[in-house]
Amino acid sequence: MTPETFVQLGVLALIDSTSIGTLVIPVWLLMRRDAGRTTGKVATYLGAVGVFYFVIGLLLLSGAAGLGRVLGGGAASVFELPAVQVLLVAAGAGMLIWSFKDTSLKGGKPVPAQAGPAQTAPAQSGPAQAGEDAGVAGAAAAGAGATASATGTGATASVQRSLATEHRWQRRIGEALHSRGGLLGLALLAGVLELPTMLPYLAAVGLLTSSGIGWSASAGMLVLYCLVMLLPAAVLVLARGLLGKRLDGPLERLRAWLTKASGEAVLWIVGIVGFLLLRAGLAGLFPDASWNPFGG
Repeated sequence: MTPETFVQLGVLALIDSTSIGTLVIPVWLLMRRDAGRTTGKVATYLGAVGVFYFVIGLLLLSGAAGLGRVLGGGAASVFELPAVQVLLVAAGAGMLIWSFKDTSLKGGKPVPAQAGPAQTAPAQSGPAQAGEDAGVAGAAAAGAGATASATGTGATASVQRSLATEHRWQRRIGEALHSRGGLLGLALLAGVLELPTMLPYLAAVGLLTSSGIGWSASAGMLVLYCLVMLLPAAVLVLARGLLGKRLDGPLERLRAWLTKASGEAVLWIVGIVGFLLLRAGLAGLFPDASWNPFGG
């Protein structure tokens, strides 16, 4: 495996670390009023997410290895097929073009400050009755207010969808924290819902498969990948345990930024993965072409 492949895997792992299951849900968990008592549960949740990703990666590696044996070569031989390389070029080019889509013209109508689902919670219950979810609901309201002032005309349609998604996940989080094994179920649900969109992880498995380092070494690299993927959230868990309430402000700002940047982040992820696919396909189809910057 070349140093370039290591760098690519590291970049993909850091991109994966910003998904809803690996960062957003942990942030919401850490913003709860009872976060001091649930820090250990957040760590358990992260461990379950990591195990889920690792098992999915092993299944993908095993499938690629089996297909390689059917074709008469190793797993890497799958990516040497011209049809697969053409597919990589087509998919990569399409994803790269789509990533330049302009989302700035998709703003929705101005909405009153109390329209967001997360903002209604504080109005329905006073501070004394807010309970465990008050911190999250209040932070969501602050994030929505910051978004509204940033756009100047109110929340955009994209931000409204993000707030609605957050409201649903907060309800699931509340239920998970009060049920036996609930956080393990929450981690499984987050992983399953992310399966269709885990593009960075699929690209990483593809890199490992095409590297030809063998199944066991690829499995070891998957372990390192999952650890890097969970590192940002693990740092937040450690910081919450050490700093306590002093981390409230930074967590609220991070939550607000994640809400506003979610749509743009998807475009960045699609663009980066598309570039890697396009690069791999062109390098395989035209390795010696003078116009190909990715050739050998």
